[in-house]
Amino acid sequence: MKAFKRKSIRLKNFDYRDGYAYFITICTNENKSYFKNTEFAIFIVNTIDYRIMLGEVTMYCYCIKPNHIHILLSLNENYKKSLSVWISSFKRYITKIAKEKFNIPHVWQKNYYDHVVRTDESLTKIAEYILNNPVRRGLVNKWTEYPFSRLID
Repeated sequence: MKAFKRKSIRLKNFDYRDGYAYFITICTNENKSYFKNTEFAIFIVNTIDYRIMLGEVTMYCYCIKPNHIHILLSLNENYKKSLSVWISSFKRYITKIAKEKFNIPHVWQKNYYDHVVRTDESLTKIAEYILNNPVRRGLVNKWTEYPFSRLID
């Protein structure tokens, strides 16, 4: 029997490093609503803030929904690694704490979704899409009312 090989969803011959903005979606394992736990969602926010403070990324905005995270970011020039390395590190750290503090052994589904942002116009549209996600879902009337969405200046 032939072994299953996961199909790559990345662009061929594209260098996922600095110089581009990326729209990232990371989903929870089995679409479980782990981030309904406010303490866990706050931990995710703090982890994102820490990564910004380290200077690894320029974060434009994010939205932490119960079963997934949308992030709009670019890797900073001094971060010499690829987007996949950054995402793996982000997910690995959160998984470690999730096991220790929240008793969640498998937080994430394998892989993540990305979209390379090619123009400033689409950057604005994608940020609006991310921030208004809770509004479209009927969770709040304005994105600013949702505690786990943030536009970063």
